[in-house]
Amino acid sequence: MDDVSIRFLEGESDMGTLRRLYDSVIAPSFLPAEREPLEKLTRVLAADELRGAIAVTSDGEPVGALFLEWFADIRAALLCYFAIRPDLRGQGIGRRLVAEAAPRWRSDLKPHVVFAEAEDPRAFDAGPAAGHAATGDDAGAGVVDYGDGDARLRLYAGFGARRLPIPYLMPELAPGAGRLPGLLLLVVEADDIVSPSPDRIESTIVADFLIRYFARQEGDAARDDGQLRQLLDECRRTASLELHGL
Repeated sequence: MDDVSIRFLEGESDMGTLRRLYDSVIAPSFLPAEREPLEKLTRVLAADELRGAIAVTSDGEPVGALFLEWFADIRAALLCYFAIRPDLRGQGIGRRLVAEAAPRWRSDLKPHVVFAEAEDPRAFDAGPAAGHAATGDDAGAGVVDYGDGDARLRLYAGFGARRLPIPYLMPELAPGAGRLPGLLLLVVEADDIVSPSPDRIESTIVADFLIRYFARQEGDAARDDGQLRQLLDECRRTASLELHGL
């Protein structure tokens, strides 16, 4: 769409924009268990844990979003809340968001690795799509159906993402919502420090990311958790993990 531009959320002056974005783009694109309450997302304004790029119309109305959660101590990132307003999906807005946000964040942050989450089609043969990190932009316009999982994977595959061979589940994002199993953890890009060969990534960086991600979302409760320990054990079985195509 020619009348859509990309801008970055900054400061308290963007609180109203973030609220409108949450109501018109994020809420229709993610089930309640797949999204954090708005109050938690306001940490985007601090810019040290979460960065946000938004697509806006000529009159300033937000119609798309791509956020990046940042773990500075290990220089790892997670793409999240990749969403387009349902009636505007399929018009290339998501690709524009990636084209403008990714180079900026890559230059500013210099991440070792960028992760993403997506629905595993082997676990979800039917029903609504899942994933903290994507919604299915370019999957087709129309009803509020939370996106198309197969189209989502095709979109990520086009960006060069590959999946990790671990039984991934998403941490609890909203109080009482529970964790969401049956997902894929993807590597969108990685540098040669953590991925010295094209088809493998060091297991340490994956485990370090998971420990921090679960702790950030769930607090101290995640530290002594059997599910998380099992997930970490899967990561640490070998010094590096294979990266598989989508």
